[in-house]
Amino acid sequence: MSTFEFVPSTASEAGFSSEPLQDLRLFLHAAVGNGNLPGAVILLARGDKVVLHEAIGYSHIESARVLKTDAIFRLYSMTKPLTAVAMLLLYEEGKWRFDDPVSAYLPEFRDFAKAGSRATREPLLRDLFTHSSGHGFGNTLEEIMAVVVELDLLNAKSLSDLIGKYARVPAMYEPGTRWEYSFAVDLQAAIAEKITGLRFDRFLEQRIFAPLGMHDTGFALSDAQNARLVPGYAMDAATRRLRPGNTLEMQEITFPIGGSSFRSTAVDYARFARMLLGRGSLGDTRILKPESVALMLGNMLPDALLRKSFNTVHYTIGGGNGFGMNGRVCIDPSAAGRPVGKGTYEWAGAHGTWFWADPEHDIVFVGMTHRAMPHTELKPLSLMAEDLVYRALAKA
Repeated sequence: MSTFEFVPSTASEAGFSSEPLQDLRLFLHAAVGNGNLPGAVILLARGDKVVLHEAIGYSHIESARVLKTDAIFRLYSMTKPLTAVAMLLLYEEGKWRFDDPVSAYLPEFRDFAKAGSRATREPLLRDLFTHSSGHGFGNTLEEIMAVVVELDLLNAKSLSDLIGKYARVPAMYEPGTRWEYSFAVDLQAAIAEKITGLRFDRFLEQRIFAPLGMHDTGFALSDAQNARLVPGYAMDAATRRLRPGNTLEMQEITFPIGGSSFRSTAVDYARFARMLLGRGSLGDTRILKPESVALMLGNMLPDALLRKSFNTVHYTIGGGNGFGMNGRVCIDPSAAGRPVGKGTYEWAGAHGTWFWADPEHDIVFVGMTHRAMPHTELKPLSLMAEDLVYRALAKA
């Protein structure tokens, strides 16, 4: 297990001005006070120096239970970067190649480019990492939920059962010709299970979570951890008040998948992000080779796609933002109109979690809330945090 520990630091010691960071704290306090958020945990680190690690608001609104920094949140799509690392571990062992056809591991997809399909070829593994595999899942939460209902995904009994349901969806476009948010990351988890013979969460626990000291991250939690798992809330359209409810009213899935379903704390996820900025190492523990991390954090989309613009929720792909393995990468901050450093890798979850890892400035930021998106009353939390963190950096 890694011996790495974050060190508490002041803003000035880490190269930040404190005033914009105070504005970020005040914004979140106001969002809680206005009833727009139940609570939030934020963590900002530069190198091993932690500048912010604070819990704001409540874990349980009904009883006004104060949120704590060790609260455990549902990651939803912030599971996806974890899956990329899992796949890269197997890549380093020579268990798969980027140009392998998906059907070599999941024979259910052999007919992908046949009847009712808009594709002339089946997807390759490289297409799965960039949401360019021909699969579609919708770019709004409503569109995604429509697919969930149509395929009866919530009643799948296992990952293999779920993959069988996915295989019924015909190709929406020629693989490699567009970016379309999809269920492709779940296919990665199924491939990992086929290769290893382990259930996906067991593989991640053995090869990622335990070595990195991510003791509060996983799919199945202990009783003590479940006591720290915060409930979900959603904004009621009629009353305009927060009410209990998970994202899109989705029930708890009973098996681990690659695109969602894992839980974690802010500090655990920060250890994972710090490993990425350590080029595969956290302290004295190496998870991946530097070359593998370079693959994950490097843009994988062709120039033809980068000249277009694709959107999901508040994320834009194109215009300076590319896509690495299961996450967005800022390849040209000026063209993207963003303050982050070149190569910043990021993704978010549907219940209000988000993170970024900036290799140019050695910054990790993790934010976790437990309110279902969209947050229409607020500026996207990731954009607000990004703006204020880099304003703090510029003013130092």
